[in-house]
Amino acid sequence: MKNITFIFIVSLSIFLSGCSASKKLLKKTKPDYKYNEDALNLVIDGAIFDVVGLHKEALLKYHQAAEFDSSSPGIYFAMAENYYFLGEEKTSIKIIDKILKIDPQNLDALILLAACYEKQKNYYRAMLVYEDIVKIEPNSLEHLYYLTTLQIIVRNYDKALKTFNSMLKHGLDDPDFCMRIGYMFLQNRAYDQAEQIYLGVFEKHPDIEEIYLALAATNKVKGDTTQAITWYKKALDYDNNFRDARAELRMIYEKDQNWDEAITYFGSLVDKDSTNLANKLLLGNFYYQKGDTTSAIKLFEKTIREHPVRENPYLALGSLFMMKGDTTSTIQIYEKALQSKNADYFYQVRQNLKDIYLDLREWQKAIHLFEPLQNNDTTYVSSRLEIANILMFKGDTLAAIDYCKPLEETHKDDWRVPLTLGRFYFFSGQNKDAEKSFDKALELQKEIPQLWILRGINYIEMDSLDLALENFISSLQQFPDDPGLNYYTGSVLSRQKKFSQAVEYFERSSQKDPENVQAILSLAGAYDELKNFEKSEKLYQKLIEFDPESPIINNNYAYHLSIRGVNLDQALEYSKKALKADPENAPYLDTMGWIYYNLGDYDQAKYYIEQSLAIQQSSPEVMEHLGEVYYKLGDKSNAEMYWKKAFDLDNGRTHLLEKLGQSKK
Repeated sequence: MKNITFIFIVSLSIFLSGCSASKKLLKKTKPDYKYNEDALNLVIDGAIFDVVGLHKEALLKYHQAAEFDSSSPGIYFAMAENYYFLGEEKTSIKIIDKILKIDPQNLDALILLAACYEKQKNYYRAMLVYEDIVKIEPNSLEHLYYLTTLQIIVRNYDKALKTFNSMLKHGLDDPDFCMRIGYMFLQNRAYDQAEQIYLGVFEKHPDIEEIYLALAATNKVKGDTTQAITWYKKALDYDNNFRDARAELRMIYEKDQNWDEAITYFGSLVDKDSTNLANKLLLGNFYYQKGDTTSAIKLFEKTIREHPVRENPYLALGSLFMMKGDTTSTIQIYEKALQSKNADYFYQVRQNLKDIYLDLREWQKAIHLFEPLQNNDTTYVSSRLEIANILMFKGDTLAAIDYCKPLEETHKDDWRVPLTLGRFYFFSGQNKDAEKSFDKALELQKEIPQLWILRGINYIEMDSLDLALENFISSLQQFPDDPGLNYYTGSVLSRQKKFSQAVEYFERSSQKDPENVQAILSLAGAYDELKNFEKSEKLYQKLIEFDPESPIINNNYAYHLSIRGVNLDQALEYSKKALKADPENAPYLDTMGWIYYNLGDYDQAKYYIEQSLAIQQSSPEVMEHLGEVYYKLGDKSNAEMYWKKAFDLDNGRTHLLEKLGQSKK
């Protein structure tokens, strides 16, 4: 469906012509005819309201104008247009009927009428209107295009092809328009009609890669993969630089593991054009996947000799040896690459080699990779930051900070510098310094959600939850659908025990990133806090099906069941699975203990909860649990001691005051 934008611009000349009953009547108008000035002034007032989007106020003026001149299509059109913008399509249609009685060929009115029907999803009526529009302007590409799309939507494919052919007869054969029509047929599963249109475009424009892709896609949805492959090959035979066709063909060969045919075809392309680097590398990849490592290595080595200043051949050969587990050969290849004349621009080779050195704990070798770049003005900052990150990875935080700090003066406007320093300060526990650095980074660059996330997490670490929440809420005004920002907003609200508000953000986060397990777990936890166990249960079941071996999912589901006191045997199995994966995890131990508590085995409950508390000594929840266990064991003194400790750590647990025999404050 098209986007309709109606612009009603009032000038004296337009208004005078618009206020006539029709063009025919205008010709008969006497030279001394006087137009109604009151209507004209009201229409001008209405148009001013239109400009600022005040459609209701504009409508009032137009209705008043109609009282002074009830025969003006221009006034009625302005009214109909405003009703359309206000979502009152039925009223708009009634007013348009008045216009068409006065002027049956009023194009503006007919286009608005079609738009109203489209908005009501009455595509058949919209199509009939466009048939009338095309009769008035038969050579308009736009009108013919919209009519064709509407005919496709109502599945009148014969009419659609006829209208499309009339476009071609008028010379309106723009390939972009034709491709769109073909795609609409394809979307509506009219595969033969789509193919017919694509073939017509192909005959005139064989140099457009998209037409080959469209024909291949049409055959794929018809289930004819062989013919789809034929079209991809035709594309590459015409121009072996067609990247998308090559990528699609590669995916088919890899999916079917048809290595022999892949090698034969791409080998023929390489024979025809030995300068095409992409085809050579793909051929080598097929050799490797077939298991012919020797041929792959020979081809990559030959490609390096032929293209010594290109990075990709080195990357291909290095990756091959890396997959074989031959780290030494990989290092030799990458080091050779960095001796090339073009080595300064071999960014990925340098990064890959750095990662290998870091895994081998060869810190100085990793640093040496970036030292030669420091004199290059375009990479000076990047190389310095890389070296600083290597020092940080090594564990030498102070050296990393000292190495990076001079850049604050030399490159004051580069946001990467305060970001990097902020990370270093954060990981070393210097949260106040991290706060200043993150603030500076955001002054320079507000368009990256991760910067807002880092600053917010730093506030959380500082236990400044109000500042963290303010940070995340501000960022969501700019990035309302960012899953990370929504997740952390919900997390802060959960810490503040504002669970009903947190739910909104966790839901949005999980909708935007359905595979974010932590967001879904947090949403389920918030529902647990709100006692909405029906919703949380569904989420836990979904998660356990998604990843039945995940320790955190098993633990959280087990705890969910334990606090409800249902399916405790099943909860015990989930908890055992979590502890088997992570036996010294304090929350997991507490979960196991709380399940035994609910099963009535207080000695076992005490054993696990005490282990949990020994690891995580400042958890008010675990202390409260241990107090409950001691109470059941008849040790009221220890029970009260742990309840008091729990309340001192979290005075929001006011229910503990009753347990301690005190009144609520």
